[in-house]
Amino acid sequence: VSGQVQPMTTVQISPTEGGNVQRIVAEEGSKVNAGDVIVELSNENLDMQILNSEAELAEKENILRNTLISMEQQKLSVRQDKLTLQIEVRRAKRTYEQNKALYNEKLIAKEEYLKAAEDYELAKDKLELVMDRERQDSLYRSTQVSQMHESLENMRINMAMIRRRKENLSVKAPISGELGLLDVELGQSVAAGSKIGQINNLDSYKIEAQIDEHYIDRIVPGLEATFERQNEKYSASIRKVYPEVRDGKFKADFRFEGQQPENIRAGQTYYMN
Repeated sequence: VSGQVQPMTTVQISPTEGGNVQRIVAEEGSKVNAGDVIVELSNENLDMQILNSEAELAEKENILRNTLISMEQQKLSVRQDKLTLQIEVRRAKRTYEQNKALYNEKLIAKEEYLKAAEDYELAKDKLELVMDRERQDSLYRSTQVSQMHESLENMRINMAMIRRRKENLSVKAPISGELGLLDVELGQSVAAGSKIGQINNLDSYKIEAQIDEHYIDRIVPGLEATFERQNEKYSASIRKVYPEVRDGKFKADFRFEGQQPENIRAGQTYYMN
């Protein structure tokens, strides 16, 4: 039977992000290393998403700054009201104590004494109200600022993810090997996940043979085969038999046993016994 040499491992090249082919960096048959750029794509919609996300992030940051300024101004206003009321409380207390002493000595009317007492209580109530407001505003500010910072952080994470999508427009080799197929043209629109090529791992090879279906019951994994190449004899064995029969033939894969022929290349034909 005749068989063709094929790489033992072939990895499909599929872009994770769709776009138009802008530049073809590597050509079919060239050697590539893992991470080398093979094709560069462009995607205007993705560029627009990045611009919109950057504008939205800048707007949110500006809102946060304005909110912080407003909160600080409100905080200072409340502190000023608190200081004013503290002075009023001290004054009202002093007036109350003076009127109380005068009332005890029968030097002022009871109404004037009661009015001083009421003014003192009112001033204390107002101060307590402002202090409650200060505490509530502090808690509210802390919660609101925390939420806004969390929202900004989520937007930054989203921005980083979109930028990583931008990086995915450079289609890179997943493994080192030979670029065995590249089916793209400049300007072509490529969908995400579509197969545009493959890379052959040149570390090991197999032989694919098409065998007449007449022998399908006799061909099993482990069956040995021999072939000659450049006056040298080599051994191989069946590693896998494919059950599907097409056009009266089925496929079997052979692996080399021992030494491989020198200058072995994918696509070479070997005649095996």
